[in-house]
Amino acid sequence: MSSSTNYSGTFTKERFCGGDGFIVEGILQKHNIHTVFLQAKQPLQDTVLPTRYVAITIEFDNAVKRNWKDGVEIPPKMTRATAITKGYLNKFDRVQATLVDKINADQLSIAISDGNKNASLPSNFHDDAIKNLHPNKKNYFEFWADVDKFSHKIFKSGDEVRIKTIGDSIFVDSVVKMDSNNIANFSGDSNLGDSFANNIMKRYDQIESNNKQEEEEEEEDDDEWK
Repeated sequence: MSSSTNYSGTFTKERFCGGDGFIVEGILQKHNIHTVFLQAKQPLQDTVLPTRYVAITIEFDNAVKRNWKDGVEIPPKMTRATAITKGYLNKFDRVQATLVDKINADQLSIAISDGNKNASLPSNFHDDAIKNLHPNKKNYFEFWADVDKFSHKIFKSGDEVRIKTIGDSIFVDSVVKMDSNNIANFSGDSNLGDSFANNIMKRYDQIESNNKQEEEEEEEDDDEWK
């Protein structure tokens, strides 16, 4: 199955791909080849976007803004891990850490639609698909992956996927199938994710160990007074 668009405007990375981008996770619904036929000359000084894509439709699960430092992507911003106290012995119930830049489906739709109201695609990109995408069909989004880079990827309906966008756009920087090797965190770097999780658990275990030691010392003191 394939589709196409005749596009008469500026179709460049500079025009559509500003911003830090997003990491979007969801369930793959379908994918097909979509071709853009450019009807106007493009600015010579800009980077013209590819014109053949794998159009990937997903059901949205969650998304977060990509995070960069000195041109290098780093894990998304998170709040400091917090130990929740309970009881007079300074016990800790759990450790919490939450994503700072998490966004919902409505926010994502506005960010990637280039001002096209009530749509999650820019105007004249693929207007026939708009009725089947958020907000008209709740939580459904279409992203475009360059055929030359992603046609070899083998995905099927029902796969859980993680998509990184090029800037705040529908254009795909990377797409991976979610499995045990890359599910660790939003950045797709399992080592960073494991390190982050391990540091939290290490701190939690240390707190629990200290609490246990305090309880034992109090029990010894109580025995001495009996």
